[in-house]
Amino acid sequence: MTGASLILVRHGRPAIDPDTPPTTWPLCPEGRAAVEALAGKIAGYRPVAVATSPEPKARETAEIIAGRLGLTIDIDPGLHEHKRQHLSFGTEAAFRERIASIFASPGEAVGGIETADEAGERLARALAQHKGRPLVAVTHGTVLSLYVAKLLGLDAHDLWRNLHTPDAFVLDAQGGLVERISLP
Repeated sequence: MTGASLILVRHGRPAIDPDTPPTTWPLCPEGRAAVEALAGKIAGYRPVAVATSPEPKARETAEIIAGRLGLTIDIDPGLHEHKRQHLSFGTEAAFRERIASIFASPGEAVGGIETADEAGERLARALAQHKGRPLVAVTHGTVLSLYVAKLLGLDAHDLWRNLHTPDAFVLDAQGGLVERISLP
């Protein structure tokens, strides 16, 4: 496989605990197994570096992938999720409604201190700092959707609604899509 410059990965499925902040959730057993499968598919692109958000679910995802590839990980706070500390998880339906409001008002700080536009720009800046290519970068659903949608001319909310945990977008040096690797 050739042409890959960036492999942008959404973390594996977390162990959801509505009584704790999502920023503290680890992967669940099914999430770890799916990330193992994803790592096998990513290996064909011969990545040379792995960077990750510091959140446990992302870090664990990166550790599994890096372990499979024989690489170390670089923890990069710029790869974290959209800053929305004022939005709790709550019910699945309520969470989806709150996320929809973020995508509907990308220039407003809905539920947080960072707008959707700012989150996408932050992720782009963080990715640009990593020189090793192909790079595996493990991040989160909202910020990944904002970044990929802008590159590919897609609707970010539609993309977010169709993401899996894990999910990966293999992009070439010009930001074009080489392959999407989705694991339910």
